[in-house]
Amino acid sequence: MVEMIEQRRWKLICGIIAGLLLLVFIKNAWVCDDAYIIFRSIEQLYAGNGPNWNPHERVQAYTSPLWYWLLVLPRAVSSDHFFNFFLLSLVIFLVLGLRIRRYFGDSRSCAIFLCLAAGSNAFFDFTTSGLENILAYLLTTLAFLYGLEAMHADPASPQAETFFQRSLCAFALLPVCRHDLVLVGLLPALVLIRHFRGKGRSPAGSLLLLFGPLLAWSAFSLTYYGALFPNTAYAKLSTGISRWPLLRQGFYYFWETFVGDPLTMLVIAGGLVAAAFDKRPFMRSAAAAAGLYLLYILWAGGDFMRGRFFSVPFLVALILLVESGVIERLSAARASLARVVPVVLLAYLLLFPHTPINTWLGFQDFSVNNGIADERGYYFDVCSLYAYLHSGPGEIFPDFEWSQIGRQIAENGVGYLENDFNGMLGFWAGVKPIIVDRLALTDPFLARQPVSAQTAWRVGHYKRAVPAEYRSSLENGRNMFSDTETAALYDKILLATREPQIFSFKRLLAIVKLNLGIN
Repeated sequence: MVEMIEQRRWKLICGIIAGLLLLVFIKNAWVCDDAYIIFRSIEQLYAGNGPNWNPHERVQAYTSPLWYWLLVLPRAVSSDHFFNFFLLSLVIFLVLGLRIRRYFGDSRSCAIFLCLAAGSNAFFDFTTSGLENILAYLLTTLAFLYGLEAMHADPASPQAETFFQRSLCAFALLPVCRHDLVLVGLLPALVLIRHFRGKGRSPAGSLLLLFGPLLAWSAFSLTYYGALFPNTAYAKLSTGISRWPLLRQGFYYFWETFVGDPLTMLVIAGGLVAAAFDKRPFMRSAAAAAGLYLLYILWAGGDFMRGRFFSVPFLVALILLVESGVIERLSAARASLARVVPVVLLAYLLLFPHTPINTWLGFQDFSVNNGIADERGYYFDVCSLYAYLHSGPGEIFPDFEWSQIGRQIAENGVGYLENDFNGMLGFWAGVKPIIVDRLALTDPFLARQPVSAQTAWRVGHYKRAVPAEYRSSLENGRNMFSDTETAALYDKILLATREPQIFSFKRLLAIVKLNLGIN
């Protein structure tokens, strides 16, 4: 009887917290400027120009292939991109919540998980935003929770086989969601495959399943775009900037996230330490993989969106922390701790200057420290769900300066422009103008040029000078470069991105040379 009352109690508690999180999700819903790069690429597809940024060349301007093609589907019935991505994000969020509650049950562990998630800006700020984070959350959760269930089950049972296959499928889709997420999933997936080898399962078949989706997308990307990776990867990782300034910037990213979102960083540290001391190989491999991803963030220089790239490591660490049972054991050992911790957490959620719960509809934060900003705070007042619901039919949304400029470009029939802010501006400019992105996120030629030594850079915003010969080449439709090496590079890019015959020998040869760095 006591046990039944306890179960009902935790079911009620978990239900209340889950309902609160859903309200926070809706209250905090917003869209960022970068999402409109994806939206314009979708419009190009529906305009008959392919999944590209500009109408004249093939370039992957979106970072997440899986997220892009998921957003393509609702565009078939609705041209309202905010509505489309918000509805898709909401569905994914609900599925994510159901999966977490199914694994942990209506228990103290589930309540701990949900409460800690409620305190993470890194996690909650990007459950919407129009970026792929919410999809990465779902795949990460499915991969690790099904993996844990597979490791708990009898290896010879059909149930273990089901969990194993589901986990492996989710791990396989992670790098198609974002290429760098291969660092999060590869080692745990290999540990899972090793655990089940020799039990009637073929390691070769498992490896094919694990790498198949990425290999398939890579084959398409190389054939269609002429590049293995999104153009954003070349723009942000091949800047010519020496490693030390980037490492320093990466340190700033860790520090600024800790200052503005301490719970996220503490959970990451706690979860990885707890899993590192766990005896289960899957737990240890997950901690090592998340740690490797953190090193990658440091190496790459972090990002300008505070916390964004810590959101997936936070989720992995949170799963590991709750699964390890450390918090429950401490609570059982010290009854006073079980009473004090919830009070401290509640005080943090309500009183810390910025948490997902205590930021309201008029939330603004325009501060930029070390090039790092609270991206939701910067845009939220005009880009929130609340602002969307209060925008009238036919009005520009978001009603932001860049959107207004984009509309003017479309109305004036501008055919060519250079710009640094290509999200909302590019979307509202329409699909016809050729927009040269000086940050090189959407430009395959500039992405392969180093950042000028005379040009100040902000992390994630590596501005390139646009050569006069490049403008002439675009205007004349042919190579106008006098420098032999630059002219050879431009020829390869022309063939890779603009040659009408996809499978022509000269184009395929140019793609090989371009990707291998051969002149």
